[in-house]
Amino acid sequence: MYRKIFFIAVCAALLGQSSNAQNTREEAYQKGLERISKISAQERADYYRKHHARKPSAEEMEKLQKSAPVQAVMHQKDGERLEMPERFWFPGEFEEVQAILITWTYLHVHFYDNEDYDFVEPIDGKYAYWYDEKDNLQVGDYESFIDLDDEYSRLPIISAQLANAIQQGGAEVWINIVNPADSVDIKEYMDRKGMPLKNYRFFVNPTNSIWYRDCGPVAFYYGKHDEIAFLDFEYYSGRAADDKIPIGLGKQLNIPVYTTAVKYEGGNIILDGAGSLFTSDEVYTENNSIYGQVYIDKGELKTALRNRLSRQQVDDSLSYLLGLDRLKALPRLRYDGGTGHIDLYAAMWDENNFVFTKYPPQMKNLTDYSIGLRNIDTILSMYSYFGKKYRGRDIPLPMKDNKTWYTTNADYSRYTRTYSNSTFVNDVIIQPVFSDDTWGARDWDLAAIEQMKKVFPGYTIIPIDIRGFKNDSYLYTGFDGTGGAIHCITKQIPAENPIRILHNAIQDFADDAVYNGKFPIEANITNKSGIASATCLWREKGATHWQKLPLVRVGGDRFSAVLNRPTTLAHDTIEYCITATSNNGKSIAKPITAPKGFYSFYHGREAVKEVVKDIYDYITDVPNLSYGEMKMSNFFPNPADHSANIVLMGMANENINISINNILGQTIYANSVFVEENETVLQLNTSSFSAGVYVVSFTNSKGVVTAKKLVVGR
Repeated sequence: MYRKIFFIAVCAALLGQSSNAQNTREEAYQKGLERISKISAQERADYYRKHHARKPSAEEMEKLQKSAPVQAVMHQKDGERLEMPERFWFPGEFEEVQAILITWTYLHVHFYDNEDYDFVEPIDGKYAYWYDEKDNLQVGDYESFIDLDDEYSRLPIISAQLANAIQQGGAEVWINIVNPADSVDIKEYMDRKGMPLKNYRFFVNPTNSIWYRDCGPVAFYYGKHDEIAFLDFEYYSGRAADDKIPIGLGKQLNIPVYTTAVKYEGGNIILDGAGSLFTSDEVYTENNSIYGQVYIDKGELKTALRNRLSRQQVDDSLSYLLGLDRLKALPRLRYDGGTGHIDLYAAMWDENNFVFTKYPPQMKNLTDYSIGLRNIDTILSMYSYFGKKYRGRDIPLPMKDNKTWYTTNADYSRYTRTYSNSTFVNDVIIQPVFSDDTWGARDWDLAAIEQMKKVFPGYTIIPIDIRGFKNDSYLYTGFDGTGGAIHCITKQIPAENPIRILHNAIQDFADDAVYNGKFPIEANITNKSGIASATCLWREKGATHWQKLPLVRVGGDRFSAVLNRPTTLAHDTIEYCITATSNNGKSIAKPITAPKGFYSFYHGREAVKEVVKDIYDYITDVPNLSYGEMKMSNFFPNPADHSANIVLMGMANENINISINNILGQTIYANSVFVEENETVLQLNTSSFSAGVYVVSFTNSKGVVTAKKLVVGR
């Protein structure tokens, strides 16, 4: 349990200074404000593009490594711990949170006596580095000025809307600031915008930029009382102040920080809360470098030397540090703004379900189109914690403001727009959008939000337009082209006293041939005080009243009950959720949005066939085809809605090519999957398919072809 650190402690420290020193400092700061007020809009835009890019450019990093001497010693951060506690676990982002960490944008400046200035990169609270007009590396003091000027940038209002949305999600807004007095300016700014801060906390630490998803602490639970600690990875070389954010927060919160020299960014981490990590192979590239973080040694900027890590060493390190049972590193996207992070196209809303952004067919000539499709298919071929295939649903890709698609890799890289880069705040999703009521693809955004309401059940979606100004010269005063959005500038801090529910969800279609009207509701439920009760709430689709089915402890942390289909309900949809109450009086639901959000499944077989009998009659001339020996089942469910499954048999360690054609013979999908097991359930994501009849062809390495009918209905 951490102790609350109040802002008054900072103020008290300041009051201890002499009044003359305070006056001198205030005068210097006011003079600095006057000087930066003369900086042009274009200069500010260039500053944001360079210093607030999600990832420093390769050219900048190479230049720094050549300029700052490399030391043949490992530079350690203050308070480093390398040995993880005996009992710990990392929650998924979709689980309950107490706070979200953010910051505001700052202009970091070194002033010369002759009224000249340079923008700088802070190293700590005293020193920064920069390159002068002759391109020589300089180290010296600096000033940080919070940006609350709407004339030059949309970033302040975006930050204000973000802070307000976090409050609506029932969480504290944790705002990191550089100068204690900045807290007053932020509160006044929020008041002026009609979004007063009500549930907040300020922390004071030097900072480089705004990307706290990547540099911020990865919080986890440890010990028998589920206390909170931070895991601190090494951040990008050159952003030394941001790299110290977890250490600074840990000291102010009085909680332990476990620091490692492994390079890793939070935007490349998807954890399912049950021991599985999904990431990209960019983590291997980052750790193949010998260059560590920069630091100050006797007034000189130096670069720490680090050990180059092999892929196996990275895997072993992450498995230990994150307590993993499984790590899956997928090929990185190439034109996503430079990070290669998985959060540009994937998210999870519980331990069983993924939501993906897929490039549309209009962009199939782009490099990342095929990479993304293969990565999605790979995830959907894998098994979740409970031994079921992951379930995936799609959300669209945002368009340009003129409602056209991106035509080249460079064209998309200029925008890097995605709806996947959103943030969970309990039962709220803070969602990046790319339009307002006056300009942009507004109808597309609104349709996308409606789609997201379906794939994220029960969540309140709060949209924030993250673009810069309409004038292209201000492009970089928003998030277009930066390689990030809402997810990238926020960091979840998990709730105290967690109730952990891992549930083997029944979703979509429950075949009566398997369940025979008896549906097992099972969950592993834990809390530090123990679980007093657990209940399944269920109802027939359309009913207003929830029926209660008590879950019984069947051993350890496992709870179970059988939901028996009513005799009056032969073929229909059942909706359900789980609630649990701990011995210390806390209650929570699964999904976290219940009862607004819930799991649902359709059961029965004959009724499905009757509904689409006319479709089957129409396609009798499109038979299942098979040439040679390739054994597989028929698709189920068939008709499909969002996904269809098929069992491939006797094809271990073999590449299978898949091609899907519509009734006109047009190929609408083509891909290749690697089948590892003798009996594999392959899931096809059909949520983007139009309703109709399709022929799915499978070709193995010997050229054997098998085709199956698939009907997609809505």
